[in-house]
Amino acid sequence: MNFKYVKSIIAGCYLVIATTFSMSATEGIHASTLKIEILQDNGKYKKHTVTKGETAYSIARLYNISVGDIYALNPQSDKGLKLGEEIKIPTKSSPSTQIASASGKSYLVKSKETLYSIAKQFDIKVDDLVNANPELKVKPLSEGQSLVIPTGKYTAQAPITPAPASKSHFIEHNVAAKETLYGIAKQYNTTPEALTDFNPVLKDGLKQGMTILIPTLQSGSGVSSSPSGQTPVSTLRDVDAIKIGVVLPFLNKSQGKSARFVEYYEGFLLALEEMKAKGLSANVYVFDMGSETGTTKLKSLLDTYEMKDLDLIIGGVSSDQIDVISNFAKKQGIKYAIPFPTKTDETQKNNQIFQLNSPHETLYANTAKAFADMFGNANVIYVTESGGSNDKKDFVSALNMQLSQRGMKANSIAANQNLTSNLSLALDRNRKNVIVAASGSAQLLQNLLPALNSIKEEQPNTSISLFGYTEWQTYAQFFNDFYKNDTYIFTPFYLSDDDYKTKQFVSNYQRWYNNKSLINTYPKYAALGYDTGIYFLTALLKYGKNFESAVNSVSVPALQTPINFDKTNVNGGYMNNGFYIIHYKANGSVDKIEYGK
Repeated sequence: MNFKYVKSIIAGCYLVIATTFSMSATEGIHASTLKIEILQDNGKYKKHTVTKGETAYSIARLYNISVGDIYALNPQSDKGLKLGEEIKIPTKSSPSTQIASASGKSYLVKSKETLYSIAKQFDIKVDDLVNANPELKVKPLSEGQSLVIPTGKYTAQAPITPAPASKSHFIEHNVAAKETLYGIAKQYNTTPEALTDFNPVLKDGLKQGMTILIPTLQSGSGVSSSPSGQTPVSTLRDVDAIKIGVVLPFLNKSQGKSARFVEYYEGFLLALEEMKAKGLSANVYVFDMGSETGTTKLKSLLDTYEMKDLDLIIGGVSSDQIDVISNFAKKQGIKYAIPFPTKTDETQKNNQIFQLNSPHETLYANTAKAFADMFGNANVIYVTESGGSNDKKDFVSALNMQLSQRGMKANSIAANQNLTSNLSLALDRNRKNVIVAASGSAQLLQNLLPALNSIKEEQPNTSISLFGYTEWQTYAQFFNDFYKNDTYIFTPFYLSDDDYKTKQFVSNYQRWYNNKSLINTYPKYAALGYDTGIYFLTALLKYGKNFESAVNSVSVPALQTPINFDKTNVNGGYMNNGFYIIHYKANGSVDKIEYGK
C-alpha cells in the first residue's frame, strides 16, 4: 500500500506502533499488517541531566528525536521529569557521507543541512533533488536520511550555508511582535520546515523585525502569479497534503479492547487507499493514548508539533479525553471527529467538532418522527415488560409526543400471562397494527413473539408489524420470527452480510491483513473506521480543509454507518443525524432504509 506518509508518534509507553506495507511477489497482491514492535535498548545512547523548565517535549526537540524515543528508553519519565534527573537519549550512528548506489549516488544528510545546500553542493536544482526523492514532498529533511542524487556533478564538497535565491522568486515577510514560525507558515500555506530550508538563520530562532523569504509557486518559465487573495505555496513540500491524526488507545493493557481500535484504524487505512486512488494526498499520523479513559499521555501528545499541525483529528474514547481534545482542537482551529458514542456536550459549544454517534435523545426524536411519517394512520400498541425495566421509556416518550402532535394515541399492554388474548383484543382489523416493544431485552421478545405467532395463525388477514431496537440485530435466535412478523428496527449502524459492498470490503480486509477476521462486535470497528475515513477524506478531497460549509453536499455510500451532519447551533459543531430503519420482510429479504438526509 503506497501511502503518502504514515507516521507513528507514541508517548508514555515502551511500544512503538509501526504501520508496514508490503507486496506479495508470488500472489501479486498487496498485504498490510499493523504491527506492534518493542523498542529495544541497544546501548546506543547518551545521558542528559534535566534542568529547570525542561520537558520531555523540549528535550526531544533539542536532540531532534521524538517524545516516544525518550519514553521508550526512560519508562519512568511518562509520569513527569524531575529536576536533576539523568535520562537516556538515543543516538544515531554516523556512517560515511556517501554510499555507492546501483542507480548512481546516494547521500546521507548531515546535521544542519538543507535541500538548498545539498543541491548547491552537487550543482543541481532543488526541484531535481525533490523529483528524485519523492518522499521529500511529504516529509521534511532529517539528519541521517538517505537521498538519491540525480545525474549531475558528483564531486562531494564541504557542506555550505545556502545563499538566498533570487528575491523575485519569494515574498519578503517582516516578522511582527508575537509572531511564531508556525503561525507564519500557516499564513502562507507552507510549513515551518520549508521556511527554515530557505532561511537558515531561523535555526537560531525567530526574532521580531527579521525579514524572511517565503517561497512561491513556480512554473516552467519562472514564478507563476498568485490569484488575488490566494496565498503562495512552497514548492519544497507537498503542503497541500491533508494532515490527519488518529488518536486512540492502541496499546491499551486490555488486549481485547486494544484490538478493536487497531481494527478501526485498519478499516480507516482501506478508505485512505481508496481515496488515494482518486487523487487525495494525505499524511496520516498515529497517536497512541495508552489508556481508554486517562488523559496524562494524551496531554503530552498535545505538545508535539505534529499534533498542532493537523487538519483533522479522529479519536478519543472517554468523555475526559474528548473534552481535552475538543479544547485543543478549538484553540488550534483543527477539525475534530468524535467516532464513538459519548455523553459529552462539546458538540454544542465547539464549532470544530463533528460527532458521528448522536446521543440517544437525538436518535429517539429523529426515529419517532420517521415512525410517525411511516405509520401515520396505524394502530400503535406498546407492549411493556412485566417486572422489567422497560429501558426504552425515553423512546416511548419521544414517540408519544410525535403521535400526540398528529392526533394519534397509543394503547399499552403488559407482557403477562394474558398477553395473547389482550393483544388480540387490542388489534384493529381494518388498519395497520404496529406493536412497539417498550424494552429492548431478549426476555420481552421471548414472551411477545410466541403471542404474535399465535395471533397471526388465528387472524392471517390482520396487518401486524413489530417495531424494535438496535440490539435486536444481535438476537440471531429470533431472526426467523422477525421475518414472520414484518419487523422493523431502528439503528445508527447496520452491516448486511449479504450486501455485495460488505462482501467486497471483507474480502479486501482479509487480503490486506493476512486473512484476519473481523472481531465479532456491534458495530464492526473496521467498517466504522472505513465509513469515517470515506466521509471525511471525500469531504477534504472535494471541498478542502474548510469543508464544513459544504457538509450538506457531501454524500458517500456508507458501509455500516450513515453520515449526514447538521449544525447543532450558531456557535456549535456538527451532529450526525443519519440512521437506518431495517425492515425484515415476510419474503425473507431485508431492506435498509436510510434516514437523516
